[in-house]
Amino acid sequence: MKWDYLIQGFALVGLGLFAGAAHADDSRPPTARYAAGEEVDLALIVTEWKDRYPDIPVFACACDAASCDSSARWPFRRYDRYQLTVSLGPFNGAYTESLGFNCLDIESGQGLNEVSQAPPEPMEPPEENLAAPNAAVSADRTSLVLTWPDARTNRIDVTGWTINILDALDCETLTQVPEKTFSARFIAGDPVVDPLTDNVAVPVVLDECVETQVSAVFVVDPQGVAAYGLYRVQVPGAQPLANEFSSYGLSSISGVHYWDSTLLVRNGSASGAETMLMFRPYLTPAGKFVACGTVTPGEGDAILCPAE
Repeated sequence: MKWDYLIQGFALVGLGLFAGAAHADDSRPPTARYAAGEEVDLALIVTEWKDRYPDIPVFACACDAASCDSSARWPFRRYDRYQLTVSLGPFNGAYTESLGFNCLDIESGQGLNEVSQAPPEPMEPPEENLAAPNAAVSADRTSLVLTWPDARTNRIDVTGWTINILDALDCETLTQVPEKTFSARFIAGDPVVDPLTDNVAVPVVLDECVETQVSAVFVVDPQGVAAYGLYRVQVPGAQPLANEFSSYGLSSISGVHYWDSTLLVRNGSASGAETMLMFRPYLTPAGKFVACGTVTPGEGDAILCPAE
């Protein structure tokens, strides 16, 4: 089931930000415990709502202001910039956005103004997606290995991939420079295949400094077995990006995942702070940045989300 897949996604990427100690009265539903101020995994709230209201969409909402005050009604708490919560249905979603949040339907990835009032028709993967490749990494982590069900493979050397990073950290001088062109050094973690499009998101390390990394995400669009298109996932920042070859840099990427073609990127720092960036399907396979939220608070977490 589509929803079962999404709930597994919640567990994988930790959208449920608030995983704390168990409350003495765990018989209460997650929504009641959350309203009482307890730290509750947001995935538990989504599961509760989907069990009770299966036809009503659920929205993931990131605070897009300096602070967002929702203390007047559920969930009766205040949020700092980039913190996440969830909202049930378009009416509550619109109210949540009026408080300074940016909300997206967790199934479709659509914003409130784009969500149809009628339940969406079930999406069936196109027939060609039955032959989606498997993505793996070579032993030295410098090559992406795509393998199709008929055993044909394409080994792609990522060290020729380049990207222009704005306000980049130059690891040789440990200074920040206005712009620098990097080549991928190796693949960080595991690439992931979007089952709806066959696109492959590949996190790479561009450079390594003292206790930190400069990283980026590329998206491979397989065009048959021997050919592919290459796109750069563009992280916005203080200045507009000049072209499709430019981006602001990421730090240490701990994982990438797809939910209904929405790309999720976990970005962390040496202190243990971690955020999640969301890129919704757009004009190219790389998608478009739409939101960022704090997954693990810590020193320097504010700079892990784009400064738009």
